[in-house]
Amino acid sequence: MRGKNSKNIKKKEYITFMFLPGPNARVRTLRISKSVIKSVLLSLAGVLVLSAYLIYELNDIQGKAEELQSMREELMQQKVQVQNFALDLIDYKRQMFLVRGLDTKLRRAVGLGPRDKTQLLLGIGGPDELGLQNLTAIGEKKQDEALKEMHQELTQLQGVASKQETSLQTLMEYFEDKRSLYASTPAVWPVRGWVTSPFGNRIAPFTGKVQFHEGIDIAVQIGTPVLAPADGVVIKAGFEAGYGYMVELSHGYGLKTVFGHNSRLNVKVGQHVKRGDIISYSGNTGSSTGPHVHYEVRLNGLPVNPARYLN
Repeated sequence: MRGKNSKNIKKKEYITFMFLPGPNARVRTLRISKSVIKSVLLSLAGVLVLSAYLIYELNDIQGKAEELQSMREELMQQKVQVQNFALDLIDYKRQMFLVRGLDTKLRRAVGLGPRDKTQLLLGIGGPDELGLQNLTAIGEKKQDEALKEMHQELTQLQGVASKQETSLQTLMEYFEDKRSLYASTPAVWPVRGWVTSPFGNRIAPFTGKVQFHEGIDIAVQIGTPVLAPADGVVIKAGFEAGYGYMVELSHGYGLKTVFGHNSRLNVKVGQHVKRGDIISYSGNTGSSTGPHVHYEVRLNGLPVNPARYLN
């Protein structure tokens, strides 16, 4: 029985390692069981697999950490941008207050009256600025809430700016019309000299009878440049009985000016002139007793005293 069981027992297998320390040294041997070697190799394989897994997990953690840091930096940049936008919005509101104040002052100065009531009721109040300033404090409000509040502020300011633009356009049109009216008003002397015959009734120099003088006579030397007293268009330029060589300008707004007794002309019909342009040279042509400029101002076809316009 004993011999039979011994056959069923598996013999252990060994691996022998032989070491030769030197030429004359004794050979040394080392026997290690194959099962031990397998156990060691399996253990080493487990260690390697575990190490590889740990390295993979470490790299993944590092990648996520870098991504998280990048997200934090991006959030910080966005937060700074939100804060800067809030400050810009506050500055924009202050500028709107200044513009609206200037608009009101200009309207009072020129007598245009206040803007319509809807504009006056559309406030952009000062206390709201404190709310925007709080948006710049770190940790006091969430970024989405801050953006929502600033969006509401911006929408309101856009409405105010649109109304303000309309009001300023009205002011611009008013001042442009006034500028045009001033440029078209004969406010300067055509020549500098002695007024020898004023506007109104006088004794006519040729008939000796009372006659209405429709302009003023300004005595100057022959050849004195005659200047356009305002911007206008030449509607007459030539010789006319009584006036001699004459020029007539149309300035718009129902205003016209006439210059008579010139020695020669410097403009043609249809020509545009600016205030101060030389339109002719004084003389003694037509019904004249001596060198002078006969100057008339007509409003809606009726003669008016030029002295009303002259500075």
